[in-house]
Amino acid sequence: MRWLDHTVPNTGGRSIRELLVLAGGIALSTWELSREGGPDVGNAIVYVGATLLFALRFYLARAIGVGACIAAIAQQWPNLRYGAEQADLMTLGVFPLLAIFLLSSRDLSERFEGAPSNIRLLPNPWSHFTSAQTRTLRGSCYAAGALAGLLDHSLQISHLLSPPLWPRLMMIAAVLSIVILSLGRSIGLFCLWITGVIVALLTVPQLLAAEAAIAGESAGAEALLFTGGPHYVLPIVLFAIAAAAIATPFSARLLRQLLAD
Repeated sequence: MRWLDHTVPNTGGRSIRELLVLAGGIALSTWELSREGGPDVGNAIVYVGATLLFALRFYLARAIGVGACIAAIAQQWPNLRYGAEQADLMTLGVFPLLAIFLLSSRDLSERFEGAPSNIRLLPNPWSHFTSAQTRTLRGSCYAAGALAGLLDHSLQISHLLSPPLWPRLMMIAAVLSIVILSLGRSIGLFCLWITGVIVALLTVPQLLAAEAAIAGESAGAEALLFTGGPHYVLPIVLFAIAAAAIATPFSARLLRQLLAD
């Protein structure tokens, strides 16, 4: 569908695809801000912020949009473990997947991650990377964002009186990894690798208890940390492993260099 990448005259050099994404962002932000009962503050910040960054052509705006959609899917799809009646097709699938479809194009990537920054105070360090390096950075940020969102959401719905410290610390570590990678610093991959390994090691022992809780069994329930969200345990493990796997090649090279020195 290359016609979507055609530049529209008198729009500041924007393509049809860009204009569709902007229109969708404005519509979603307007709906969130004006909905009955008031907006969800977190969602409003994400929707409005992502739309503004995209309008300003911030070099990571496209990647941020894709990452937000992946995080939304990661947070919502586990609800299907309790049956299809728990699913809102539009929220769980149509909107995020449509947005990912619009945002995922080589042309749009070149206009954002591969182009000089339009914001003078925020130069684009990604523009000097190869396509393969950029894909690694993007994939790392996507996995880290989904992992951070799952950890935060799991704690929120568990309503623990004395929540353990490590999920919050690991969420912060994942976010910091994204910030470091966004600045073009590959050391962020090593930070993400450590975060993914720690989260996986701490969460894997809860898998059996979580699956038992989903099945309605009480066996091992005392071992379950996320008491209100056992359906999030498996996704947390999967995204932690994915984050560590993406960052492993760089981390292995870094460790070899440190040992050699």
